Amino acid sequence: LYIPGFRNWTSSDGKDWTTIRLHHLMTHSSGLPPYVSPIDLNKKYGTANKDTLIKYIANCRRDFEPGTDFQYSCLNFITLQRIVENVSGQSLREFARNEIYGPLGMNHTDYLPCRLNEKGFWVNTDVACWATESERKALKGKDIPLDATFLKEIAPTERQKNGQVLCGQVHDPLARMCNLGISGNAGVFTTADDVALLCAMLQNEGKWNGRQILSPLTVKAMRTVPREEAALGRTLGWDCFTAYASNNGDLLSPSTYSHTGYTGTSIVIDPENDISVILLINAVHPEDKGNVVRLRSLVSNAVAASILKTDSSDSLKYTSHYYKRFATFQEEPSITPSNVVMLGNSLTENGGDWAARLGNRQIVNRGIIGDEIMGVYDRLHQILPGRPAKIFLMIGINDVSHDLTTDSIMGMMKLTVERIRKESPATTLYLQSVLPINESFGRYKRLTGKTNQIPEINKRIKSLAKDLGCNFIDLFPHFCEKGSNTLQKTLSTDGLHLNEAGYKIWAKQLKKYL
Repeated sequence: LYIPGFRNWTSSDGKDWTTIRLHHLMTHSSGLPPYVSPIDLNKKYGTANKDTLIKYIANCRRDFEPGTDFQYSCLNFITLQRIVENVSGQSLREFARNEIYGPLGMNHTDYLPCRLNEKGFWVNTDVACWATESERKALKGKDIPLDATFLKEIAPTERQKNGQVLCGQVHDPLARMCNLGISGNAGVFTTADDVALLCAMLQNEGKWNGRQILSPLTVKAMRTVPREEAALGRTLGWDCFTAYASNNGDLLSPSTYSHTGYTGTSIVIDPENDISVILLINAVHPEDKGNVVRLRSLVSNAVAASILKTDSSDSLKYTSHYYKRFATFQEEPSITPSNVVMLGNSLTENGGDWAARLGNRQIVNRGIIGDEIMGVYDRLHQILPGRPAKIFLMIGINDVSHDLTTDSIMGMMKLTVERIRKESPATTLYLQSVLPINESFGRYKRLTGKTNQIPEINKRIKSLAKDLGCNFIDLFPHFCEKGSNTLQKTLSTDGLHLNEAGYKIWAKQLKKYL
């Protein structure tokens, strides 16, 4: 990682170890703690600065084995900052200006270096890139007065204990006190117009104004969850479906990726519909008591509803991701009688390499994010002609989110099972229970109040399996908090999808049937 003495993860008994790699930092799956306060750094090292900060990061406790869980950590991107600076020989401010902001024409985007002056006030030590030439000349080499013209264009954030309201000085304490305004986790000042240029470049496969800023493959990587961490929901630097992605709203495509900022900012990019939603608001002024989580989601919904077609005659039956996966399956080798098919929705698709998980190379993953019961029914012709040895079906939670009744869900389930039994009678069919959810995450509003419908559905699935001569696997109790119908928080990334610990439990149960 270009950081001497950087500590990797080791097991409690010291027998196992795993290297923390760049993609772990970028997907927040490194195991680094979420944060460290400058106060704690000062207690530990006698001072809080960029060197003691990186020393702490290099040697602090790792909360879990890299790649096995998701935990948003400012320390990940502060580490990435140090790597960029070591490799490029430039400060993060210089690198971002030379490689991204400058080429894109983001002329009102900058990191603003700062320091604490002798009066206890935070002052800037350099002008912003949008300062006038006269300001630049007059203030060169000086601390910037708090009433400087270019600072007046910036929205203030939190009032400090001494009465100073931060304005042009980054809000985050680590970024301000240790990295003096230029930090991998915080510190960028910008405008909606400038962010729109960044979004347009990403929507245009990395190209803007005739210049290739990022390669198309880089952009693709930025919006694709790495296969080895499919259950965690983070891409390289962005978010797809963790609890932090609630700003995506409910109406944009499954390919949407996004990021938020602590002070209330949000970027949402939907490449399928060519929509970008930029929200720059201030939740920490004058005191850090605001909460805009739900507002972000509502704004995305309002934008999507005003742009996307709602006439059902013009819309596809399923999501565009469904048809992309469908096309991918068409290109893959046909199902054969030796295959075992994992069939379902995002829970199945995000399980990634089920053959490796279950130790059977004949297993194929036919899960599709967002799929529902009739979506499975409508693609059985890709599977049943091959007469697979076994099918493990888990489906239904998206039908629950669509407000369908238990009777409606079970009617569609019966049709699907009957078709499988009729067209591939030699296939051993396993109906898996719908997994529990945890509404406390607040991520999926359409599942609000649905926790107790799931056990009702599972009871009916068990009865259906008995009536139609197939097998029922009751996974539900293995994922519930003791004495409840609620998904264990430690097994999920967002109250619906599983983390690696959850997939290990699922795989352990399925191995009994292979």
